[in-house]
Amino acid sequence: MTEKEIREAVKNKENYSSIVTYFKTLKILSETDLALLIDIIEEMSPEIYEHYRALQDIFREGIRTQLEGRDRAFSEPLAYAVKKGCATGTLLAEKYADCV
Repeated sequence: MTEKEIREAVKNKENYSSIVTYFKTLKILSETDLALLIDIIEEMSPEIYEHYRALQDIFREGIRTQLEGRDRAFSEPLAYAVKKGCATGTLLAEKYADCV
């Protein structure tokens, strides 16, 4: 799926499972993937909890992987993802306060 296809798919709840599958197939999420993922999480309906929670878990693990061994010098997409993750409640703001 392309970014455009993912952004279109999130508008229809029936597509949530394909979005989860797409992100699960990515073994390592790039910083740009994380920025896209947090945008998708924000647009999703939390009413479809199973898919919503799965994407949150994928996002959290992706952030942890990206932050391992970093000296806190963030690229723009990663800083955006962390800041928005905290704002949406997907990440604990207290835990990542020194990152944003």
